[in-house]
Amino acid sequence: MLGIVVGFIVVLALAILGGAALGRYTANLAERLAFGGALGLGLLAYCVAGVAALGVLNPVGLVGALGGVVLALGALYALLKGERLNWKASLRRPGNPLEAVLTLTAGLLALLSLILCLLPPDGNEWDALAYHLAFPKLYLQVGRMIEIPFMHQSYFPPLQDLLYLWGLGWGSESLAKTMHWAMGVLAALGAAGFVQRQGGSGAWAALLVLSAPAFLWQMFSAYADLATALYASLAMFALAHAVQERNSGWLWLSGAMMGFALATKYTALLAWGLWGLVGLLWLWREKQTRAIRTLALAGLLALAIGCPWYGRNALWTGNPVYPFAYGVFGGKNWSQEQADAYRNDQLKFGMGREPSMLLLAPWNLAANPAPFADPIGARVGERVFLLPSLGAGVLATPAVWLAGGVAQGMGYLLSFAALNLVGWFYLMQQVRYLLLVLPVLAGAGLSAIPRAAAWTRYGYGAILLLQAGFTLWLMGSVYLPVLPLALSDRDAYLNRRLQIYPAIRYLNTQT
Repeated sequence: MLGIVVGFIVVLALAILGGAALGRYTANLAERLAFGGALGLGLLAYCVAGVAALGVLNPVGLVGALGGVVLALGALYALLKGERLNWKASLRRPGNPLEAVLTLTAGLLALLSLILCLLPPDGNEWDALAYHLAFPKLYLQVGRMIEIPFMHQSYFPPLQDLLYLWGLGWGSESLAKTMHWAMGVLAALGAAGFVQRQGGSGAWAALLVLSAPAFLWQMFSAYADLATALYASLAMFALAHAVQERNSGWLWLSGAMMGFALATKYTALLAWGLWGLVGLLWLWREKQTRAIRTLALAGLLALAIGCPWYGRNALWTGNPVYPFAYGVFGGKNWSQEQADAYRNDQLKFGMGREPSMLLLAPWNLAANPAPFADPIGARVGERVFLLPSLGAGVLATPAVWLAGGVAQGMGYLLSFAALNLVGWFYLMQQVRYLLLVLPVLAGAGLSAIPRAAAWTRYGYGAILLLQAGFTLWLMGSVYLPVLPLALSDRDAYLNRRLQIYPAIRYLNTQT
């Protein structure tokens, strides 16, 4: 329990400090917390990387990393002439009972997922066990950042894994997992704040994001996909503000967010390219040609923030995106046979790559998600419910557009989401890799919901509440009953939920 409490306090403190430093950009509370928290966590990851590179992965170094973030945010506050958060003036009351219910339900989803961070990673969190928590543990054992040739995933961009390292450094898996929970909450806040800035209620966007089963499951799992979703979506929201307000400062913040996205996963390279393309077309259509130069410089800033990990890979292996693109860059300890096997494994996901399947992808992701994920399920009685669905809310969102239209300029953000879908479709149809479009879809797609007819709003709200109710029931009925066992007897819990745990325990005790 202490782990999630400490994690929550650290995340909240960083969000408040970061939001104050960025106060000149927005007075919206949700946006301040989202951008401030994203900035604070990104800086913490890089400070942890610094102490790991220096070989001081110990309590002194971990405290120093957090202190370095506080100093950096303080310096940024002075440089940007930031503003403290005015909680009383910033808090917005729900406009009607439906929005109050939506807000309360979103809060329940966030609370449930935070509580479930107490669970040790089990068989459903295979990547967490294989590398997200594994190589940070190895770093801690030797006290520094090292090359791990036998674990090719340790070469992936590690921003989220460095946050796990910070949590594990205090001996707490729950504290580590809270770092990914924070990414999900901040992404929902970012979408909600964006909708509020466009004149709507953020409750709709927050609930669309948090009620998606695939998204909520990730919030208590030690993965990295929500970090990519947070930074890529905030980059797009900042780009929209830059164009709408004709404020180049937002472009720099957008570039910084996209840079942190590049440090989370290789798939963010596609998002970076589409961000630049959409930004270029948008600025050109709005006749803001002078801002195009700033956009280009912001793109270079993004590369500068993300490139250390690609440069490290080039130095260690000869391949900046190791082990991918082997036919272009090569790479040590890899072969064409391994590259082909890896690609074939990626191609097993999905339902084919015919154009008709692209059109059906939204339906299949919501109603038939099994082909788009590893076998991740939860047994309830006699039935197994799949966790990685995007939910019915995504399918129903176009009805809001038909009823109320799309807010001005939001077509550019929706095109970013659509182009990401196309890239995802032809590269790797793993549902986790598509989660980055969910906050963008929520923010841009629901900005005009006040213009929709009342029956549309209430119908759409009912769909979101049904989806949220299902997600609460599914996660609660599966995980809450075993939570007491996990807290009282970790070994018994893992013996029950992780088939290979006896072998893992033997290796851990005998080697």
